[in-house]
Amino acid sequence: MARSPRSDDERSAESGKRLAADGGSVSDADGRLSDLTSFFRERPRLRTLAIAGPPYGLLVFFFAIPLLAMLVVSFQTDQIGGAWTLGNYVDFLTSETYLTVVWRTFLLSVQVTAIVAGVGYALAYSIVRFSRRTTLLLLLVILPFWTSYIIRMYAWINILQSDGVLDSILNLVGLPALSLLYTETAVLIGFTYVWLPLAVLPFYASLTNLDADLIEASKDLGAGPIRTFLSVTLPMTINGVVTGVVLVFIPTFGSFITPRLLGGTNNVMIGMVIENQFKSAFNWPFGAAIGMVISVVVVALLVLATRLGGGLFGTGGETS
Repeated sequence: MARSPRSDDERSAESGKRLAADGGSVSDADGRLSDLTSFFRERPRLRTLAIAGPPYGLLVFFFAIPLLAMLVVSFQTDQIGGAWTLGNYVDFLTSETYLTVVWRTFLLSVQVTAIVAGVGYALAYSIVRFSRRTTLLLLLVILPFWTSYIIRMYAWINILQSDGVLDSILNLVGLPALSLLYTETAVLIGFTYVWLPLAVLPFYASLTNLDADLIEASKDLGAGPIRTFLSVTLPMTINGVVTGVVLVFIPTFGSFITPRLLGGTNNVMIGMVIENQFKSAFNWPFGAAIGMVISVVVVALLVLATRLGGGLFGTGGETS
């Protein structure tokens, strides 16, 4: 004799009794979860706060509050808790020595960014367009990140110092030694090595989303390689270019480890000056004032570069 089908309510009740007999309370938990879901569904603002609140809270705690504390300290004299003053900013902005260091830092950062952007874009383009082993090549690009930053810098010291690895190779082939350590060239080499992977990754991501048919269409219309690159490839990947430039320029502008280890005392950058104020001179308010000025300069340059990039090449995702 055929068994009459049971309703969903009967099956749910039987299942709930079975779980309750085993010590479970799944039905109660499901009910509470359903009530909680309905509660947030009816309150979209509270739902948004629950989702976005924790990450924004972390940003406020680890970024905004320390930045505000540095701003407060920068208006004090000589030490934390001193009298309020604008003297720290006046001393920095009227000092020819410090402004010269800022200008040198800016020029060096621009050079590093240009070198890394050119080499990184060419490397990413080659990986996307001319290679089938993209995974292996990307692994090789990020491989230096597996080693400590300091260890990599000391490795470059061993390579660039007098009678080091580079000079030994040059002597073997009959060329004069270069002795690049503690020169601006050594700093450029070190920065290029350190930041190149950070530029390659956004370049690669933007190039993988590039429609190859657009390049072929440009060629069919009679455009040469250079014009195709300037009118199609670069505008369509400008978002990745801007991201890579930002990831290189900002840390270069504030860096102090690489110029200290590879450039010595002859290639002082503003990051080294700030470090000295905090660690050697113990003049935290003056160091904080320099840091605030540099932060404003970097943000202004970042906004300018972003708007200039969008104005020159479009939004990077639209075609006319």
